[in-house]
Amino acid sequence: MKSFLIVTTRDLPEAYFLATALEARRQRIGVINITGRPLGTKLRVLARLRRNRGTLYLADLLLARALRSRYLPATVMPFPEIDEAVIASIKRRWPSHCCLDPHAVATLQFVRDFAPDHILLAGAPVLKPSLFALARQGAFNRHLGMLPDYKGSDCPVWALALNDAEHVGFTIHRVAEKVDAGDVIHVEHVPITAGNSFVGYLARLQRRASEAFVGILDRVIDGAPVRAWAQPRGGRFVPPAGFHTLRRAQENFDRLVRVALPRLTAPPVVVHASALAAYGNGADLYRRAALSRVKPTGTEEGARGR
Repeated sequence: MKSFLIVTTRDLPEAYFLATALEARRQRIGVINITGRPLGTKLRVLARLRRNRGTLYLADLLLARALRSRYLPATVMPFPEIDEAVIASIKRRWPSHCCLDPHAVATLQFVRDFAPDHILLAGAPVLKPSLFALARQGAFNRHLGMLPDYKGSDCPVWALALNDAEHVGFTIHRVAEKVDAGDVIHVEHVPITAGNSFVGYLARLQRRASEAFVGILDRVIDGAPVRAWAQPRGGRFVPPAGFHTLRRAQENFDRLVRVALPRLTAPPVVVHASALAAYGNGADLYRRAALSRVKPTGTEEGARGR
């Protein structure tokens, strides 16, 4: 039996999806739930965004937060089986700790007392080594972006807004001190399929990412090798999406579905040749099972097919 400590924010369902999967596999689990940010921290974050991105971006971001439910309604849920009763039940059965500051003395002591083999990030903010380095065998994160191409926040939204639908996907990686820079275990592109709405597609992406995360954890539990590759240089770091980015992402998604609907009924896995070369053709990086064909891009042949 291994021990896994899950770190999340405001009891996100994705954390308890992991918890239920690990509990079913008879593993020892614990949860740290970060209940929010202190007002002072929120103000410092907004001030930094204004300084780095400008006043217009900050105003656009605040508008997006006010109107987010218009574009991302809560009616479509990636994890409908995880409700308040499930969350409360897990908290009753396993050690849990709520905090505002994940690096506070009491929180770090909780981690030391729990003594995890692994720490799993499930919607957590940026963590310092003072916390994640307490895991005896390392920490893992599920990042909703294809590394190294998209680092930061709201990567699927940014990729769609930039007309880069082939780079909408996720990465399972080891946690490092630098944000989204840890060694990569698995990268997967999630194709758009016929019948998906914008919010439905993003929900499917989240669920597939969590399912793949559980698949990696199965290998950890079984003691199988979990290979990881250092990230190549490059890519972009994106901030939280503002209103205009969110709107452009939905417009591009709707246009893509409308124009490409016939070929979206049986999508291939899109394997990027540049990524395969960068990661040394790692077999774990792209999922091919149960799909009829693999279409490489980033090569002369792939360019002609566009």
